[in-house]
Amino acid sequence: MNNKKISTTLFLLFASIIAFAQTGTIRGTIKDAKTNEDLIGATVKIEGTALGSVTDINGFFSIAKVPAGKVKVVISYVSYQDRVLADVAVVSGNITEINTSLEEEKTLLQEVKVTASRLTNTEVSVISEIKAAQMVVNGISAQQIAKTLDRDAAQVVKRVPGITIVGDRFINIRGLNQRYNNVMLHNAFTPSMETDVKSFSFDIIPSSQIDRMLIYKSPSAELPGEFAGGLVKIFTKNIPDKNSLVIDYSTSYRSNTTFGDFYQPNQGKNYWTGFNNGYYDLPKYFPANISQVANNPAALESAGRSLRNEWIAKNSTATPDQRIGITGNYKFSIGRVKAGNVTALNYSDTRTNFVIDRNDFNANISNTQSPIYNFNDQQYSRNIRVGVMHNWAFRLSDNHSIEFKNLFNQLSNSNYTRRTGRAIEANYNPDNHSFNQVYRGIYTGQLTGKHTFANGKTSIDWVVGYNHSYRDQPDYRRYRSDVDPNSGTKSVYIPIGTAQAFFLGRWFSKMIENGYTGAVNLTQKVTLSKEKETEMELKAGVFYEKKDRSFNGRNLGYVRGSNFNGELFTAPINVIFNNINGTNGIRIDEQTNPNDSYTAGNKLLAYYANANIPLSKKLNIIGGVRAEDNTQSLQSAFIGGARVSVKNPVLSILPSANLSYNFNEKMLVRAAYGQTINRPEFRELAPFSFYDFDFNVVYEGYTGLKISTVNNFDARWEFYPTPAEVVSFAVFHKDFRNPIEIEVEAGSGSLGAKTFIYKNAQSARSTGVELEIKKGLASITSSRFLERVSVLFNTTLIVSKVKLREGAVGQSNNRPLQGQSPYIVNTGINYNDQERDFQVNILYNVIGKRIFAVGFLGYPDLYEMPRNVLDLTFSKGVGSRFVIKGGINDIFNQAALILQDGNQDGKFDRKNDEIMQQYKPGRLFSLGVSYTLSGR
Repeated sequence: MNNKKISTTLFLLFASIIAFAQTGTIRGTIKDAKTNEDLIGATVKIEGTALGSVTDINGFFSIAKVPAGKVKVVISYVSYQDRVLADVAVVSGNITEINTSLEEEKTLLQEVKVTASRLTNTEVSVISEIKAAQMVVNGISAQQIAKTLDRDAAQVVKRVPGITIVGDRFINIRGLNQRYNNVMLHNAFTPSMETDVKSFSFDIIPSSQIDRMLIYKSPSAELPGEFAGGLVKIFTKNIPDKNSLVIDYSTSYRSNTTFGDFYQPNQGKNYWTGFNNGYYDLPKYFPANISQVANNPAALESAGRSLRNEWIAKNSTATPDQRIGITGNYKFSIGRVKAGNVTALNYSDTRTNFVIDRNDFNANISNTQSPIYNFNDQQYSRNIRVGVMHNWAFRLSDNHSIEFKNLFNQLSNSNYTRRTGRAIEANYNPDNHSFNQVYRGIYTGQLTGKHTFANGKTSIDWVVGYNHSYRDQPDYRRYRSDVDPNSGTKSVYIPIGTAQAFFLGRWFSKMIENGYTGAVNLTQKVTLSKEKETEMELKAGVFYEKKDRSFNGRNLGYVRGSNFNGELFTAPINVIFNNINGTNGIRIDEQTNPNDSYTAGNKLLAYYANANIPLSKKLNIIGGVRAEDNTQSLQSAFIGGARVSVKNPVLSILPSANLSYNFNEKMLVRAAYGQTINRPEFRELAPFSFYDFDFNVVYEGYTGLKISTVNNFDARWEFYPTPAEVVSFAVFHKDFRNPIEIEVEAGSGSLGAKTFIYKNAQSARSTGVELEIKKGLASITSSRFLERVSVLFNTTLIVSKVKLREGAVGQSNNRPLQGQSPYIVNTGINYNDQERDFQVNILYNVIGKRIFAVGFLGYPDLYEMPRNVLDLTFSKGVGSRFVIKGGINDIFNQAALILQDGNQDGKFDRKNDEIMQQYKPGRLFSLGVSYTLSGR
């Protein structure tokens, strides 16, 4: 099926499913009748239906999909008299405005029942939360997520100003490398499932489980001190508005993959579940070290034959991607306790087939390229994800609530790569193969509580949490074969004497990390003036986290037997592995080094205090200080066996101040300063080296890494035309001391396999501006079509420069911080016809070029180049229970490109400069349906 046919099919479906739903919208503002102040949290309900809303910080509410005709509207608020508006006329496709006020109760209420809780997942509620915050914050709501085809948190968060995603998983904020950002799930740190990078994998959280996401870009004493770009807080769903069961199913067609040939390793039974079935695990009684049985030929042969020697990929047809999700939302009462449960199950099975050009070069002299190799990779990947969310919430009273939140996600990735081309410097034509399978899992659970006392003057919130993550890589197999250019004969490369596992070998690794968290925060409001009704807010808290990680690797290779049969060189690979013996065949050889394993731990005790002081009705200042007492430890060994013991106790005192001035209820300006830090990750400290077949590089840690400190300065002007709209402009500046970067190690790269190592620069600075516009066109046009259109535009422009450390020989002294993009642009157009329950979205994203790895003299920096991404999505309600969604992702399908300015003319030319890597991900055509069974 070609792209034209698929586009035509989607267009016809898109055009044929428009059906009429006779509904309108009621919205307005609720005020105090005496003071004319906006009432926050007033409940507005349509009598006889489950429809309702809660007013935001502007007293604004909006209720969509109200049946056309006359309805009765009931407005209620604690300690105020209910107001009933009978015979409110709702016209199909129109908006009915209600602007009214409530009178205070004259007598003391004995009991007040509130039947609706504060909504947190709508665009209005998230914008209201951002407006009320005292820091520089951006966010995105579940309502906004529903307008896209975003499948996971990684795709969702890139819609936020200043946000980009690297490798479809890791977050960059304000163009900064993922290591300078931090992530919390329900106010507890998220665990890592990666061995090589300091980051949370956003792709593990399905978008359907997200209530809202908030991105804090300026420090505050109450926030963790380890970030520079930003801190992301992800909140999953809790007490639902009503009982419902939602079933989502979608399928996708990817160009260049779906319905084509698809090669993958054998996986054994039940691989479709996404869990490791043990098919490729080391046998239970496999020798702990092959060298211990080196003098026992029978034991050596038995060990070699005990492994699954399956070195030929299985061919099949790539089926369309499949995704299914089931979410149950339940609310009920246990006596006076209001309870709710949200349980979600998600499963997906997807495939990709990428054709990747990989190259490397020596120094470009006189504008003449000197290639080391030109490889062509055919990479087949299958990804299976299983996710479970199980959240409980109990509202014991208006002042006390407890929540128990659980999230589990399991991901498996099976990968087969065939590499052909030319190894020019090594003088051979490869036909190399790799078989890889990685299983990643995460469980995070938190028990949280919120309690208010003294008529809201005192409040306490707390959290205890446990995180568990793992990454299991059983039997990562690689082998090299050389092709005779004249005859086409293939010869498998089999070393003599000592194995070279990256040419013929297998790698086993397992990482396990456990984390324990506890925190408590106290907020006390102190009345400064009863006449002026001004209050000072004091806040203090304690945070504790303990993390433990173990990583173990095993590296095995093969060598020729003592009387090797030369005919095996040209034999099929499976025939070679049928001849495992110490004489005329091949034998297994241990290549595991002492630095292939490590254990590590981190203990953090933090405490803070701050004060929110209203200097006037319009001017607020928050000042505070946070102390973080952190001890990082690591035990490993150098390659020769010498023990490595790292213990870094550091006490960091982190001051912060935030200032806000409200011109009126729609406009304000903020200014902020704060100091933050960036600690090395366990893997970056470990002297562990790992060969990455895909990138043909070796990653290596460095035990001498230092903690980086950052001074952050922010200012932002914000304008809110309506509660659902925002226009903002921000400037920021950051000063880094000892920033951590990835460098290409000078002198490495024999036959092209460069070494990437983590090092500190001396300092760096980053200065930028941000613009965000989220605006509907209804207020500026009388067109029925245009009044349903809203636009989203945000962009960030950054200038960055690094000061090199002593000993950084040959590095460019006029470059940005590694991973820093000079610009980011996100824009979108949304058409939303509530009458027909139909919407269309066009979304565009691009990021500027950024350094992938820092180079050296004669080997310039590697840059990841800009890539324009355009998505088109639509959704259509059919009746009251069905929604059909579809769209096209990555319409442009531009190449993902890593480029090197070899001639160092300052121009990055895709035609003349050195292309290190490029591939096209392929367009993705999706179609899905959602079914909702609703109750009360």
